Amino acid sequence: MKRCLKSNPEPACLANYRSTSPGASWEEFRDHAAGESYTEVRNTLGRGQGGLCAYCELDPDHVNQQVAHFHPKSDRAGGTNWALHWPNLWLACKGGSQAWMLERENYLPPLPENLSCDEAKGNEVVDGLVLAPGDVPAFPRIFKYEQQPDFVVVVVDEDGCQVAGIDEEKARRTIEKFNLNCPRLGEARLVLLRQVESQVKRLRESAHDPRAFVELLIQRFLSKDASGNWRKFFTLVRWRFGATAENYLRSIGFRG
Repeated sequence: MKRCLKSNPEPACLANYRSTSPGASWEEFRDHAAGESYTEVRNTLGRGQGGLCAYCELDPDHVNQQVAHFHPKSDRAGGTNWALHWPNLWLACKGGSQAWMLERENYLPPLPENLSCDEAKGNEVVDGLVLAPGDVPAFPRIFKYEQQPDFVVVVVDEDGCQVAGIDEEKARRTIEKFNLNCPRLGEARLVLLRQVESQVKRLRESAHDPRAFVELLIQRFLSKDASGNWRKFFTLVRWRFGATAENYLRSIGFRG
């Protein structure tokens, strides 16, 4: 889970709709203007987040994207319409819930064991108990990874949390509540890590100056593409390259 940015001000279509229909549901907003307003909100979130799911860091295409509500949109207590509250909205994947998707990273039985992200959280109120995507610091990195024979799991980086002033237990609950170590995601992380290791090995064997080529590889994996998107499992790659990755991200002014 990486820090996610959000545009300010919010999309005008959402602000205007909320001003004229303050009590409307999310479903009513989705149907508004033939879905064009919803698409604008989704795309705005995607640009801010660099195309990645706010929770698991997959890079879902449009059919595997949804606008997730950190606080349940059905909660109408306290006078806030959480369904239309811009700070409450994040772009997320569909959490492994779509059985028709063929890619193992997008769907892998059994369920609910392999549900993640907003699908795993459901309607549970987790405010203050876990980290919201905007609560994760850009620096230092507060999550690290452990490679197992068949998967890669995300764990809390205690040192990073201490420096950042982040409650370690809160970070651990974030991993648990969004089920970020489900087998589906752990397997997909291992696939990517093996690809990275394979490229590093080839560079070391063929390059006259391996360190320089590794730095180029870091730029490839940790830079936005031509569409302004980050590569999936961004934090995994960031962890793999350690201090060199941190130096590169600082050099490009990384904020999330």
